[in-house]
Amino acid sequence: MFTHHCTSCERRELIFPDQLTGLDNVADGFQIHFTCWCGAPQTHFTAREVAAA
Repeated sequence: MFTHHCTSCERRELIFPDQLTGLDNVADGFQIHFTCWCGAPQTHFTAREVAAA
């Protein structure tokens, strides 16, 4: 679960696992694809954590 500000309805909403539609592993993190509560497709990026040396 995470929060996201929708670019369509302009609301900040909690996003639950059943709203996810895809996940892309990119070089510096993950692109999470989901459907907002308003029905708009959205994308959220989360960066990978860098391991401490």
